[in-house]
Order: sequence, then structure tokens, then C-alpha cells
Amino acid sequence: MSKKNKINITYNQVEINQKSETNYYDVISLSFIVGLFVIDFLPLFKSIEILGPQYIYLSILNIIIGLYIFNNPLLISENLIAFCKKSLVLKFYFVFIALCGISVFFAKNTSLGIVNFSRLLIILFTLLNLIVLFYNRLHLIYRIALIISLSLFIQSFSEINEFIKTVKTGSYVAALIDLKGNTGSINILASSLCLKIPFVLISIIHFKKWIQWFLILTLFLAVTLIFLSGSRATYISLFLEIILFSIIFLKMNTEKKAGIFKICLIIIPIIFSFFISNQVLKSSKTKGRYESVTNRVKQVTNIESSSSNIRLLYWKNAAKMIQDNPITGIGLGNWKTESIPYEKIISKDRKISNNTHNDFIEITTETGILNGIIYLSIFILLSMINLKIVLKSEKQNTTIVALVSFLLLVSYAVDAFFNFPFYRPTMQLGFCLFFALTLINVSQIQETKSNDFGKKYAILLIVISILTAYISYKIFKAYQLENSIRSNFATKNFNLKAGDIVSKLPNYPNVFTSGEPFATYAGKYFVLEKNYKQAQKYLNIGHKINPYLGRTEYYKSNIAKETGNLDSAYIYSKKALEIRPRTRDYYIGAVNAANTIKDTLAILQIHKIYIEYNNNPEVWINTSSALNNSKYSTKKLIQFIDEGLKHFPENAELIERRGLFKSNSKKINSNNYTKEAIQFYKEKNYIKALEALEKALKIDPNNPKVIKNIAICKTMIK
Repeated sequence: MSKKNKINITYNQVEINQKSETNYYDVISLSFIVGLFVIDFLPLFKSIEILGPQYIYLSILNIIIGLYIFNNPLLISENLIAFCKKSLVLKFYFVFIALCGISVFFAKNTSLGIVNFSRLLIILFTLLNLIVLFYNRLHLIYRIALIISLSLFIQSFSEINEFIKTVKTGSYVAALIDLKGNTGSINILASSLCLKIPFVLISIIHFKKWIQWFLILTLFLAVTLIFLSGSRATYISLFLEIILFSIIFLKMNTEKKAGIFKICLIIIPIIFSFFISNQVLKSSKTKGRYESVTNRVKQVTNIESSSSNIRLLYWKNAAKMIQDNPITGIGLGNWKTESIPYEKIISKDRKISNNTHNDFIEITTETGILNGIIYLSIFILLSMINLKIVLKSEKQNTTIVALVSFLLLVSYAVDAFFNFPFYRPTMQLGFCLFFALTLINVSQIQETKSNDFGKKYAILLIVISILTAYISYKIFKAYQLENSIRSNFATKNFNLKAGDIVSKLPNYPNVFTSGEPFATYAGKYFVLEKNYKQAQKYLNIGHKINPYLGRTEYYKSNIAKETGNLDSAYIYSKKALEIRPRTRDYYIGAVNAANTIKDTLAILQIHKIYIEYNNNPEVWINTSSALNNSKYSTKKLIQFIDEGLKHFPENAELIERRGLFKSNSKKINSNNYTKEAIQFYKEKNYIKALEALEKALKIDPNNPKVIKNIAICKTMIK
């Protein structure tokens, strides 16, 4: 064999090895995408929140990728390192993460800060892993799109199937309410579906034959679910995605007729979806959210709606909190507890906001104005990068990647403006994808110089991911405990004991998803077991964690009542109402406590506190009953009801109550005159006795005893 032939054979072997190696890396990278979207199908595992198992899963996935990078350190080339060092937007993101971490030290509830910071670290490394795995691999964009489209099909088909089953066995309303998937919320489900739509759009225009028809069906199912959800924010996102995609794609496409045909393949299933969804919602025969798609679309611009109003109130509260803590914020994750005092006059009963319903405002509130600006700047910079490529690039693949990234960003940003995708893993996948795709898309230099950073990064990734997996597991166990406790109270089957709660008392997080401390619930279990000493201990621990809900005072009032300390029962119940003046349980408890000690002035004070924010006829009826039981004078009772009738002049119950008190008043006055007559009769002053009886007869003309006594008096006078 000649020397030249030997060289050719060697060259061909090298080329084959390189292709084999490239295919291996491609498969692993695509497997990571598959692994990421498994989170949309994870079961709850008895957790109150799907976040529990999802964050554990993502941590484990990061550990696996860490091991893979450790064994393949060349994945992180010197060029990639240099690019990341130069990336302004990536620097902004690192600073953002750092400031979020610093804010934890200024948080009143450090536990919530640690919980949320661990989640940010999980998302940070998920993003970095995407950059590492798909650097110089954007030729896989259509395969990525197909995988995500398949995930969307399975998710949509499953939900539509469950919807049809529920309609057959129940009702349209029940089926619509159950449209949540494993997300726990119909709005989150709709938003997560919408984030996948851009991948379906580019797949439809790329693939042919049966795959294309499969993708059109996927689009139809997903958009149908979005319309059925009634989520106005998602309607806006979907509209922007379709309009922007159509305009940019037609601009890119030199063959206008072919371009219009492909756009029609997208528009037609959406139109069909619109009419079918509209008809389904009309069949539900309900008002409000599920009345019809057309009605819900009209409500998009209605700023007077209740949901719009409550958002505006949350945002106003956030502005006050930012003003109070402009530099460091209230601490990462602390909106859940620190917002409660600001909501005492707008939130009914035990309801709390949990989120600001605007990620940009919430991040500013929790981590300071500077960090809020940095977070917003990340979106602006990424938008500018993608728009520049879309408008100027002549490379079709690069433009397609920029288009997908831009549509993802727009969809996510709309949801972030109206909702709270910041801590939802299914939404954070969208964030990681548009961030990673944007960065990779602007650097496509082929270079793989060896360096020792790959293994260092892998070790750091594995160590931090083990830590976040541990914290996520602790959070997951806390969510399981919360689910068990809630189940106990819902079914009234208390298979848990106070000792069980104490032995499992979690540190991360230390409060329920509703903001109530686990320690407070331990105290409540001790109250049920009549172990009041231990109850006081854990109620006090819970009060230190979250003193803004009034639950400690409420349960202490119950303890005081059970132990016969009636004055203390009233004091505690009044404190609870003052903390949360719109909580009905606190009002009823305080009124009953005041009624027990027969303190009508206290009853009126409780009434005044409660009706300032909860004025309705039922309150006036309840308070009047307590006053009547406390021997309030009939005259004053009538005056009290008259005051209520000024607010609700047509209310039948108040009118009836006034008549009842007036009738009682007549009987009381009649009895008083009768008593006077008896006294005069004993004194043999029959004329005065007769006058008193005649007055009694005018009040109660059909009273047989009065008529009989009048006859007796007349006889005696004669």
C-alpha cells in the first residue's frame, strides 16, 4: 500500500471518529432536553405542591450532567469561556443572582430566602448546562423543536382526554376547573403550553408530510386548551407569538406564495380551535371566566375587573414596601409573609397574595431597586440581541433560532408582567431556553482547545447540585407534611398527633404555602389534644415566624375560653381581629367572647372594626343577636337595627329583625304597666290601677289578662 493511500485511510478514520463523537454529543444533548421536559409529567408524590418533586428532579439532572461534563471536559472550550466572560447579559445575570443571595441576609424570614435562593441556583446551573451542551450545536434546533412539540402533544392530548372524561361524568364547569395538569393552576398550565408554541411553529414550516400534519394537530390541541383556560395573559402571549412569527417569517421567505401557504397551515387550526373552544365554553352556561372566549378576550382590556383591581392593589402595596426598603429589599422569598400587613384591609379571611402577580415588581420589592433594574435589563438586552439578528442576519438557521428565542422571551415576559413564573420550574425552562439559545446563537466559532476548567466546573456543579438536592428534599418533605395536615382538617380525620408534627417540624420552609407557620399548626394540634402548655409554646414559636396572620391570638383566645379565662379570651380575640379585620372567624370569635362576658360596649367595638371593611346585613344581624343576648336595651337594639337599615334599606332580614325587637318592646312595656297596676291594686288605689291597665291595653289590645283585670278594677270602683 502506498504512503498516499495510508494517509487517506488515516484521514478517513479520523473523520469517521469525529462524526461518531459528534453524534454521541448530539444524542446526549438532546437527551438532556428530553430529561428537562419530563418535569411536566411528574406526579405529586403526596406533596401539596408540584414544585417539591420538580426541583429535586432538576437537581439530580444537574448532577448527572455534572458527571457527564467531568468525563468530557472538552465540552467547555477556551472559546466558550472567553465568550461567557465577554457576555454583558451573562454578567448581569450573575450579578442578579449574587444580589438575590445578599438579600437573604436582610430577610426577616431567612428560611424562605434560603428556599428560594436554592431554586435560583438550580435554574442557574440548568441554564449554564444548556449553554455548555448546545454550544456549536444549534444545527439541532429542529430536533429540539420536535422533542418539545412531542412533549406538548402528550401534555395537550392528556388534558383534553381528561377534560372529555370529566364532561361525560360531571359537568363542563367541573371539567374546566380541573384543567390544571400537574401545574396546580390553570393559568400556569396555559402559560407553560404557550411557551412551547414557538417550537411547534418553526417545526410546522420545516417538516413535511405526516410529521407536519402531526404538528398541526399538536398546535390545534394546545391552542384549544389555551382558549379553554380563559387565561387573559396567555391570550395576549399567544396573539403576539402568532402575529410576530407571521410577520418575521414572511419577511424571511423569498417565495411569498409558499410563505403564505405555510402561515395558513398555522392560522387555520387556530381559527378552528377558537370556534370549538368558544362553543364549549358557551355550553358551560356560566358567567365570568368561562362564559365564552369572545367575552374573555373583551375582558383583556377591562382594567375594572376584580382580578385587575386586586393586581393594582398588590402593586401599590409593593410600591410602599420598595419605598420602605429601597436598597436591600425585604429579602428574597419574603413577599409571602412581609406583604401580609399591607393586605390586612384588602384580603378576606385567611387569603394572602403569596405573589405580587408581577415578577419584575416582586423582585424589586424583595431584592432592591438596583436588582430589579438589572433583572429588567436582562430582558431588554436579550430582546435587542435577537431583534438585531432577526432584522439583519442573512443566515436562515441563525435567524430561526433568534426568532424562537424572541418569541419565547415575549411570551415569558408577558406572563412575568401579570403572573409569577419566577419560581415555577415548568416556566423557568422557557427562561433558560431563550437565554441559552440567544447567547449560543451569537457565538458560532468552532474551537475546542483543551483546558482544565471543564473538570472544575463539573465539580462545582456536582457539589452545589448535591446541596440544592438536599434542600429541595427538605422542602419536599415539608410539602408532604403540609398536605397531610390539610387533609386531616379537610376530612376531620386527625390521624396525625401533635407529637408527629413536632418531630417533623421543618426548617425549610418554616411556613405553609399559605404563610401560616408549621409551628402554629403544631400548637393547634396541642389545643385539640387539650395540652395547653405545649400549645402556648408552639404558638409563640409560630408567632415569631409570622406575626401577621392573627392565628396565634385566635388559638390563644380558644385556650383562654376553655380554661375559663373569659376576659383573656376576649382580649386575644380582639387582637386577632385587629391584625386581620376582614377575617370572619375572628369577628365571630370576638363577638362571642364579648357576649360571654356580657360587655355590650365591647360587642359594639368589634362590630365597628369589622364593618369598616366587611359591611353587609349578616354582620348587623349577628351583632344584634349578641347585643340582645347581653341584655342590651330594646330601645337601643331598635336604634342599632335602624342604623343598619340606613346602609341596607331594602334588606328583608333587617326589616324582620326590627319588627321582632319592636314587638318585644311592646310586650316589655305592656308588662311594665301591668306590674304598676298590680302594685296600685294591692294599695287599693283602683283608679290608678285602671289607668295603668288601660295604657297596657293600648300597647297590647288583645291581651286577655289585661282585659280581665280592667273588668275587675271597674267592678271595685263601683
